[in-house]
Amino acid sequence: MPVRFSLSVLVAASVLSGCSRGPGASPPAAASSAPKVHVVCPSQALAADCAFSGGSGIQAAIDAAADGDTIRIRPGTYTATSVRDVPYKIHTIRGFVVIDGKQLTLIGEPGAVLDGGTGPRTTGLVIRRANVEVRGLTLSGFKFDIEEDEIYEGHGIFAIDSRVRVRDVTIEKYQKMGLTGRGNSDLDAESLRILDGHVAIWLDEHAHLRLANAIIRGNDSAGVAAYNNSSAHVANCVFDRNLDDGLYAEQEASIYATNTIFLNNKPYVARATENSRIWVGFSALFGNEGGLFAKDAAVVRKGANVIESDPLLAADYRVQPGSPLEGKGDPEFGALIGLR
Repeated sequence: MPVRFSLSVLVAASVLSGCSRGPGASPPAAASSAPKVHVVCPSQALAADCAFSGGSGIQAAIDAAADGDTIRIRPGTYTATSVRDVPYKIHTIRGFVVIDGKQLTLIGEPGAVLDGGTGPRTTGLVIRRANVEVRGLTLSGFKFDIEEDEIYEGHGIFAIDSRVRVRDVTIEKYQKMGLTGRGNSDLDAESLRILDGHVAIWLDEHAHLRLANAIIRGNDSAGVAAYNNSSAHVANCVFDRNLDDGLYAEQEASIYATNTIFLNNKPYVARATENSRIWVGFSALFGNEGGLFAKDAAVVRKGANVIESDPLLAADYRVQPGSPLEGKGDPEFGALIGLR
């Protein structure tokens, strides 16, 4: 069982001086509200347009940014030299990079890596009460100091009461959770890869996830673990070799999966307990230790067009000629199971 573990706002201030403007005086110039791009480079490879450098430069750029701005991270490896703590309930999320109460876009150019393997033990990216888009980054090697305590390190992206869009991001070799949604978070993730860690995706409270075109592979716990009233909609994904269920739901949580391939997961493709619900349809299940399992008052339902023979996939999970998946799938998604 998995461990339990907006729009830009411009504030205009009018200051009354008590004096009238003299004849012919020009009105004061309006401050520019155009979004800015803040560029961060590795310390050893500064470029002319880089105002910030190194791992600490990412946080400095975020702190300097206004709503609507973009943080662009140039190729290179960035490690933490300090941490910033974010409280949530009884926990403290210890962050390498923290975005708190802002609307920002965080873009990693190809080869930009946030590395948690050296320096203080942290969580890669903590997002609280914010509206953020994250694109093109790799987060790797984030570790915890003490496994069971109230300090949360070792996570990839940890969102609290936030709206987060994730595009073309890799989270790998982390020790706790890859992508986390807590509180009233709304997560929209596409072309996400979560590899060789612990719990790939953890949802709690009222968090909601839309996951598409993702590869969730080689994790030693669940692919998606949902608790309380959280929910997930999964489409066109691959869950391969996850060791504590592909999908897991508890309490009142719900998970809906379609057009998705489940390969070699243990012990179950999908497991639901208490009052939770999981639906799997228009999908492929092959080589898993167990199939769909429910206990207590939970429901796990197999929908239409679930294929349980060898899907004949290429190494990149693409459907090969002669596959039983050809022409099959959810008509709402174009009738093709797997990655797009």
